[in-house]
Amino acid sequence: MGEIERYRERVEAAWREVAALPRLGWGQPGPPDPKTGERWDRANVLGHMAEMLPFWSDQVRAALGGETSFGRGEAGYAKRRGAIDGAREVGEDQLLARIDSGLAGLLGLLAEMRDEDLDRKLTYLSAGGDQEVDLRYPVEQLLVGHVEAHLRQLRELS
Repeated sequence: MGEIERYRERVEAAWREVAALPRLGWGQPGPPDPKTGERWDRANVLGHMAEMLPFWSDQVRAALGGETSFGRGEAGYAKRRGAIDGAREVGEDQLLARIDSGLAGLLGLLAEMRDEDLDRKLTYLSAGGDQEVDLRYPVEQLLVGHVEAHLRQLRELS
């Protein structure tokens, strides 16, 4: 089994977990993030997931199309912050529908990829400084592993 197929299996498992999430309301914020000190509740997590899935999928798709760098930039960080802060106004059902759509989009993206694509070299333009990575990095760290980490966070907030 190749890397892309393993990613697909992980995304499918995450999608099943999202579909089974109980509707608990927003709840209380969890413990502070060790890096940022932010305390997120379920609304913040769901809002972020709903925004980050299409954002990073689009970044990976652009890299597949020939872009040699990727990242959020100032506008991307503002959009991220808006999704986190504005999640309550969107509502839980709509956020879960957006996450569902984002996971479907991620599976579609992975269906377009070959294992060899993961070795493509890119420059990641991040707030912490530019770094040379391969396409595997955004797929693992910013998409698949990122979703899994936020699902763990949601379980802890339940």
